[in-house]
Amino acid sequence: MKLDKQEMIEMLVDMFGQFSPKEIRTITEHELTRRIRKILTLEAVSGTLNDLTSEQIAIFDAAVEGR
Repeated sequence: MKLDKQEMIEMLVDMFGQFSPKEIRTITEHELTRRIRKILTLEAVSGTLNDLTSEQIAIFDAAVEGR
């Protein structure tokens, strides 16, 4: 699934807008990049899961649970 760039920017601005400028400045560039990468990965994966059939979801769930 390809993420919509503008939509993701708006989501990140809203998400990080909950923090004060002082709080944001305490996050290192590396940590901020890591957090954004994880958020975008989660968005991409969750969108992919929405496209699965119920059978595919059952297979995915079994794999995640280690069955």
